[in-house]
Amino acid sequence: MKHLSYRYGILTLFSICTLMGMTSVKTVLASPAEEANRVCMKGGAAVVTVKGNGHGSGFLVSQDGLIITNAHVVNRGPSVVTVVFRDGRQVPADVIGFARGGVDLAALKIQNRKNLPHLSLAASTAKVGYPVFAIGSPLAADNRDTCTQGNISRIRPDGTIQHTATLNPGNSGGPLLNTKGEVIGVNTSVAVSPVLDDAGNQVAVVPGGTGINFSQPGAKVKSFLADIKQKKVSPISTLPAEEPSVETISLDGQVINGSLNGSPNGYIFSGKAGQTVVIEMDSQKINPFLTLSQVIESDAGKKIEKIAENDDKGAGDFNARIVATLPADGIYLIIANSSERGETGNYSLRAISKYE
Repeated sequence: MKHLSYRYGILTLFSICTLMGMTSVKTVLASPAEEANRVCMKGGAAVVTVKGNGHGSGFLVSQDGLIITNAHVVNRGPSVVTVVFRDGRQVPADVIGFARGGVDLAALKIQNRKNLPHLSLAASTAKVGYPVFAIGSPLAADNRDTCTQGNISRIRPDGTIQHTATLNPGNSGGPLLNTKGEVIGVNTSVAVSPVLDDAGNQVAVVPGGTGINFSQPGAKVKSFLADIKQKKVSPISTLPAEEPSVETISLDGQVINGSLNGSPNGYIFSGKAGQTVVIEMDSQKINPFLTLSQVIESDAGKKIEKIAENDDKGAGDFNARIVATLPADGIYLIIANSSERGETGNYSLRAISKYE
């Protein structure tokens, strides 16, 4: 009799669980794909594209418009930038301060806004092997709300998170999220791969595609937020001077101000076959020289194939202008240089896309 009662009790309990707990069981056992979709969709609502002198990414950490991004995204730009939400809404944001001690973080503020979507910082520590998600605007501002997935592959001694969620120029300043959609880091840089000419010589380095990506840890973000609250931020970037690197450029006509210090500067963009691009470089200090090349993957790494170059727009006009139709989908490299070797000076650069 006891045995029968025991069996009946088990069956009854099982039946109750089946009838009343089915929904919760399904929720707990959500598939990896469903989990990834949830993180990307919820997280993307609080991620913005930051447009100043070029573009990067950022994310809201408060409902009243406080945004965290990288210092290098805004340190040479205007004091008021434009942030673009997932749905295309554009609003101005003030650059309110930079992290001290050379930390690559900056804070922006959207004024007079309430109830904005925002992300929380994770309380737990990131560990090797944990799955992560990166959200941002890689390569072009129109690629906003791009979400990639990977794993933490290493925690460096300084706390920097190395991971495999794909990053490209433009992802800088975007969040690195855990499976709960919490911020565990700020995406900052990627390992670079060399670009070779036809002779096999390295002519540039291009970020992205290496599977080695770096994010500043959440602990630095928490420290920076505390400094913001206590008004202990720097009014200017504290980043150390570095060698110029390849930057991303949008094909929207936005002017980028740069300078040559005896060596050329590189800009990359993502293009489509049949797309016509117009690139202009103007300066009153130097004699501009432009080169446009396609970046092509090979067994030896990345190499470039020159598409067009230009020294002068015309008689008496020493500024440079290229009009070219792109031969294929892929990544393209603009080299901004001067005709005279070793020239130094400021210039403006812009690129426009046209379909014909």
